[in-house]
Amino acid sequence: MRKALVLSLSFFACLSLATDWIIGGGMVFLGLKGWNLSTGLIDSTYSIELGLDFDVGRTIEGTATNLYNLELIGKVPLYRMYDVTFGPAVALMYGNFPSGASTDTSWKLNFSAGVFAEFELGNLLLSFGFLYPFGSDFDFMKAVYSSAKFFVNPPNRSFTDKLFLGLDLLNGRIRLMIGLIEPF
Repeated sequence: MRKALVLSLSFFACLSLATDWIIGGGMVFLGLKGWNLSTGLIDSTYSIELGLDFDVGRTIEGTATNLYNLELIGKVPLYRMYDVTFGPAVALMYGNFPSGASTDTSWKLNFSAGVFAEFELGNLLLSFGFLYPFGSDFDFMKAVYSSAKFFVNPPNRSFTDKLFLGLDLLNGRIRLMIGLIEPF
């Protein structure tokens, strides 16, 4: 009961402080193959993005298990130097996608923490980071985080919403997505 109370209080605190809401979807490649639905909260002091990767109906050598993966990335921009922002980041992945040629569909948890840098160049928002995995073996491909969002702004129009095309690498999977950042 205490854990549920702490989680709900932290969720409502983040929700009350956020200025933008992000929603999107797309496809995932590399270590995971399938679809992705994402949502999150963004503010000038933090960003939290939660995604669901899934490949319903894919079978793994005799199993009929549907494959799911929950992912979370949180970033806190603490330092700003000119147009570049630095700070800590955490990532969490929990799912039953098998890794490599494995047929193991048991649920696994991956947690990593590290640093990130982010800068905006016109309509392009670039993020890079290094997230060291805790509780699993070190793999450089899974430790690198990178993200690029291209914001599509129609000429001679002023919109409060921000439509974007995104490409990111997190914990060994690549996601290609389209999304919308909506102010509250």
